[in-house]
Amino acid sequence: MKHQIYLCAAALLLSAFTGRSIAAEPPTAEDPIAQEFRAAMQRIRQRVPEPVDSPGLTAYVIHDYLVAARLRRDLTVNPGENLDGTIDDFLHSHSGQPVIHGLKHDWLQSLADRKRWDWFLPRSADSTDPQLICDRLAGRLATSDTAGLAQEALARWMVAQKQPDECNAVFAWLHTQALLTPELAENRTRAALAADNPRWAREFVGDVPSPRSAPLLQWIQLLESPSAAIAMLTINPGMPVEPDALVAGFNHLSIADSAASAALLPALLKRPDLTPVLQTRLQRAAALGAAYARAPSAVAAFAGLAADPNDGQVHEWRVRAALWAGDFAMALAWIDAMPSSLAAQPRWRYWRARALAATSGAAAAAPSYAEIAGMRDYYGYLAADQLSANYNLNIHPSPNDAPVQTALSLEPGVVRAHALFECDMADEAATEWSLVVGTAKPAVKIQAARLASRWGWFAQTIATLAQAGEWDDVALRYPRPYAAVVANAAKDTQVPEDWLFAIMRQESLFRKDAVSRADARGLMQMQPATAAAVARRWHLPPAAREGLFEPSVALRLGAGYVHELLDKYRGQLAPSLAAYNAGPMSVARWLPSDPIDADIWIENIPYAETRSYIQHILEHIVAFAKMRDAPAPRLSNLLPRVEPLVPRGP
Repeated sequence: MKHQIYLCAAALLLSAFTGRSIAAEPPTAEDPIAQEFRAAMQRIRQRVPEPVDSPGLTAYVIHDYLVAARLRRDLTVNPGENLDGTIDDFLHSHSGQPVIHGLKHDWLQSLADRKRWDWFLPRSADSTDPQLICDRLAGRLATSDTAGLAQEALARWMVAQKQPDECNAVFAWLHTQALLTPELAENRTRAALAADNPRWAREFVGDVPSPRSAPLLQWIQLLESPSAAIAMLTINPGMPVEPDALVAGFNHLSIADSAASAALLPALLKRPDLTPVLQTRLQRAAALGAAYARAPSAVAAFAGLAADPNDGQVHEWRVRAALWAGDFAMALAWIDAMPSSLAAQPRWRYWRARALAATSGAAAAAPSYAEIAGMRDYYGYLAADQLSANYNLNIHPSPNDAPVQTALSLEPGVVRAHALFECDMADEAATEWSLVVGTAKPAVKIQAARLASRWGWFAQTIATLAQAGEWDDVALRYPRPYAAVVANAAKDTQVPEDWLFAIMRQESLFRKDAVSRADARGLMQMQPATAAAVARRWHLPPAAREGLFEPSVALRLGAGYVHELLDKYRGQLAPSLAAYNAGPMSVARWLPSDPIDADIWIENIPYAETRSYIQHILEHIVAFAKMRDAPAPRLSNLLPRVEPLVPRGP
């Protein structure tokens, strides 16, 4: 009760400050003030003249974000001392608030670019951005503030990646001070090599004098051209090579060309400088490479390798290799030899039952299948299929505590988060939300998730439920936003609605503004080039990059692409999903030469991300069907045997 009274008091204070009443439900997308806010933000982005803010907009709970956006714009147009003072005042008056984050970064960068070290240095001590760190070092050097500078500059110089150009001046100063010793240069290069970054190692090695640079240059060559470099080492067994460099190069070769690594391994193992430990490391790399490539030699390669009890990668991939080869007896033996923590996972419990069924019959495997068949999990569903049992989604709605939700909705940070979300500023909204909800107890987080769901903020709903450890409220975790748009896309492409919902959930978590590190965009996370090609093939309007943030565009193009992949792979869902995630070129390498069970094919996908992607989408398809009270689709029906891709006839 005291907490609720405090919240109400805080809400009244915020209302008095803003001049707007705060209801349990913050402004919606139809709120005219929210519309005015979005229009003002658009004018800022377009740099067009602006009218004076209305009293309602000035009093809007997120008006400060508009002010910050204008200040950021002005920095790019007319930076100067007057603007610096205005920004400094704004930052001080909003200290610790999320609204200043982007503005502070941009202002510090502007100050550094203008070499206003008197302003920059006192305000940049807590910067973590690499460019600003380098600016700070440069500023200290420019102002002769060199006490302790060498130590900080050396720490930055030793980072095993390319540093911003802003660090060049202070690095040159380190040279003049004779602080960049050959030992440090060598250590820096080795750090880049250990990070598997030959590009930066090649740049760094220029600071390493000969002959210290020779083994480093050899290591770089082993990473960049492993086949030729390793062949040279087999031809010249007396040629020295560092063990870690040899293993790193052989690992690269085994992944890129497992057949070549297998062919070179016998001669490589005859080198007189190879210790038993080093021989084992090379054999391990060859076995894993063969397994990733699904080579027939993989099982034999693992059989000749002594497995380290702590080497989970070998334990898992030797089982996968045995499954691909159809050697269920070996798979069973290797699963039984797994560390208990690994063997207890649903994945390996399922495969143990599968191997037991293949070697001892269905009756012997039935109890093992039954142990996991009740799980809401890909492997649980596969086990249920083996028993012809119903799927159990373990649906348990979470408590619905309206008073707690109301109290949360009155928290100033949550009010701002909702308004930001409604104004299409989801990242800023999530930051405000996390400051309030992030440290809350699980029971409160569940109510917060329910509140976010009422607002249509489904990404935050699902993320907050996960943070609370709440997995059984399936209805909250599987909403159906954009239902009309999905229905139209499904009708136009004949891709089932549940499949589109499942892909959308996995790709973007229903965030229409999602952008990946690879620049995949929108609800279906399509690359702009792919979207443009799909639009041409389907005779749709050209898809602009920003257009992919429009749900009707994103879903129609994504559905069209799924249709094309299903057509390419003869209706096979698993390869189609794999291609959507990893690309058709990858799938071309992974398809079998002979038909194989889909569960075995999926398990042997070498990309863990793609393997997990397919499994999660299949789980989502089942859940979305359940949420519309439809019979759960059986994975055994969704996953027929994976066939080779043979050219179509004339």
